[in-house]
Formats: sequence, structure tokens, C-alpha cells
Amino acid sequence: MREEPPELAGPTPNGARIFDHFLGGTDHLVVDCEFADEIDRVVSGMGRLCHDLRRFSRTVVRHLAESGVDQFLELGSGLPTVDPVHAVAARHVTAPRVVYVDRDAEAVALASRIAAGVPGVAVEHADLTDVDAVLATPGVRELVDLRRPVAVLAVGVLSALDDETARATLRRYRDAVAPGSALAVTHPTGRGRPELVAWRAIPHTGWSYAPALRDPEDMAAWLEGTELVGPGWTSAPEWALDDPAADPEVTGSGLWGVLARVRRVRG
Repeated sequence: MREEPPELAGPTPNGARIFDHFLGGTDHLVVDCEFADEIDRVVSGMGRLCHDLRRFSRTVVRHLAESGVDQFLELGSGLPTVDPVHAVAARHVTAPRVVYVDRDAEAVALASRIAAGVPGVAVEHADLTDVDAVLATPGVRELVDLRRPVAVLAVGVLSALDDETARATLRRYRDAVAPGSALAVTHPTGRGRPELVAWRAIPHTGWSYAPALRDPEDMAAWLEGTELVGPGWTSAPEWALDDPAADPEVTGSGLWGVLARVRRVRG
């Protein structure tokens, strides 16, 4: 756990640091742990959900790297801690290039310090829904060649968006990347997780929000123009290339996950 910086009087909880706490990392403050305890009183499985998100990310990054993808763009990335994308990719492909993007300036500042000096890694401050701004950041322009396949990771972030914004955003990324690129998506569902439904019902302020809960039929249009890989929509932590799809209600994960390849001509 990090010492609270003396220049901050009464730091407030930060979503990225809370996620790090749930993962068992060290890049968070006491106030984040205290807020995480409050979350646990409503959503007792939040720690497991965070681990399941990271498990999905780790699995699909490994699969994509082994298939030859060496460029990764993580949206709403938070902190690159506890087996982050660049560390996973580096185990399976030589010299991967990874750009982390987040709209939280505080998270970006800390993430930049964590990733400082790591070859082929950049951290950028941008809103994932402003696709032009994301693609124009120095990190993307310097590290990512959009003429070659790139993996766009939207893991644990789209539940904050309304349907039309989420659909339009994913389509913009789909149209911006080369055929053979990939979109990796997770999304929470209320199936088998009544506490997630309860989480939506309580008042939310500050960094917290009431996440949308969706199922594959609600999100099918988001991935038009792509080909689903492996099991298609499945319980996120159980995603495996050669395994059949598993329902989150059966696994208790509360998370859908999908990997899709961009196949059609852009536009």
C-alpha cells in the first residue's frame, strides 16, 4: 500500500486505486481500502469480479499475442498493475506495444509513474468515447500502426455508457483499425448476481456510478462487422478459445466477455 502523499489533504477514493486494492496490488491508499469495505457491504463479490475481469484480459491478451498481434490499446485502463496487458503480452510476443488510455487524470498520473521507463508502453489521458482524440494521442501515434492488426480492449468500462454511445464508440474503433484487429469486451449482467442489481438501486456520487446491466442480445449490434472468436459471448473468466460458452448465471461471475475479429472492409 502506498503512503498517502503529504501534499494531499484528505485524499478521496479513486476507482482505479480501488480496483488495484481488490486485485491485491500495492498502488492504493488507506481511503481506497475503507471505501472498498463499504462496497463489500453492498456487493460482497466485488473483489472476485475484479479478479474475473483481469483473468479475462490475461486470457485474451495471451491468445492474441500467440496469434501474432503485438499492438494493444486498453480503454479505461486504470492502473497497469497485477499482471497488466504489457506484462502478459511480453510473455508471448517480442517487443509488444501497449497504450493505456483513461479519462481520470489522477489515475493517468499514477499509471504514468508506474509504467515509466517500460519500453513500448505509453499512458494517455483521453475519454475513450472521443475516438479521434484517443487515436491522436502521442502514445498511439508513436506506438500503434493502424495499418496492422491491433487489439482494442474495452474491459470493465462500457457499463458506464448508454446504448447508443457504446455502440457508436465500438464501431468507430472497428472502422479505425485494420482487418484482423480484435475487439475484446466485457459487461456486467444481473444474471445470478442479485447484489449487482442492488448496486444499481443505491444512490451513487463522486467517482461511483450505477452500472448498466446488459446481456448479449442487448449488445449484438455493437459488434456488427466482426466475427466472434471461440465461444462468442460467454462468462468472462471462463473464456477459452476451444471451450463451449458458459452462462454467467451458471458460473456466478456476473460478467459477459467476448472477443471479436474485425473482418469486413472498413466503412
